[in-house]
Amino acid sequence: MKFFLSKALIAALVIITVAILVLWNYPFNVNKYKGITLGMDAPEKGGDHMVWAPPDDSVPSSSFYVYVLGDESMCFGSMCGMGGYFTECLNGWLSGVMQLPTQEDYLGLDIAKVESGEMSIVIVSDVVGKVVGIYPGARVRNVPFILRNHHDLIDAERWRMCSGILPRWWK
Repeated sequence: MKFFLSKALIAALVIITVAILVLWNYPFNVNKYKGITLGMDAPEKGGDHMVWAPPDDSVPSSSFYVYVLGDESMCFGSMCGMGGYFTECLNGWLSGVMQLPTQEDYLGLDIAKVESGEMSIVIVSDVVGKVVGIYPGARVRNVPFILRNHHDLIDAERWRMCSGILPRWWK
């Protein structure tokens, strides 16, 4: 009986530890974070001007948009790695910035922490540029996991096709 209790206690501790690690490391969607709320206009949407030189000086029309702050120094689309490549395959647009476009209060975020990479956030918006997902602490590498929560933005057949390009452990 004593042996069984000690095994049960160890198993319970392992399960609790794994649960804490998952909750701590997995980006979860929230309704509001700092100055960002679901339903507000996204930081970037189709037609918005970007700081890049032509022909890449405006955000193209897409099925959805993903904006990443505090992870990549400055990238868009497949330049952002596998998360960007996957987003492009799904007919979406991804851009990542480390330097915020303004030094004033930007979406209520701590500018110094974002620019140092200490704070990061992924914002997902729909075709009209309304925020539908806010993921504090997430990075570009989390985008394929995050987009699983937004199947309503993506055609089911395209999702199946693009999921085939992901490494096996991301499926």
